[in-house]
Amino acid sequence: MSSTFDTLNDALFAQLDKLQSIDPANKEQMRLAIEQTNAVCGLAKNINANMANAVRVAGILDRNGGDVEGMRASMPKMLTGGDGDGD
Repeated sequence: MSSTFDTLNDALFAQLDKLQSIDPANKEQMRLAIEQTNAVCGLAKNINANMANAVRVAGILDRNGGDVEGMRASMPKMLTGGDGDGD
């Protein structure tokens, strides 16, 4: 499974579609879907916070003369879209 923001976005919209497809009269199915949606949203918030921290570090390094281009190979793949080796 590829871990990108596109993947996260797709998962969030799939969860929204699932939630919208449930018959509100089916209380148990609705309750379970809401629990799952809350879990997915909680994970998404953590992923976004993690990404924000990585971007902040890259910005700090850039502002302080860090070799951001040279760091690309060691940057998390979530920032580069590659496999972590500079791709």
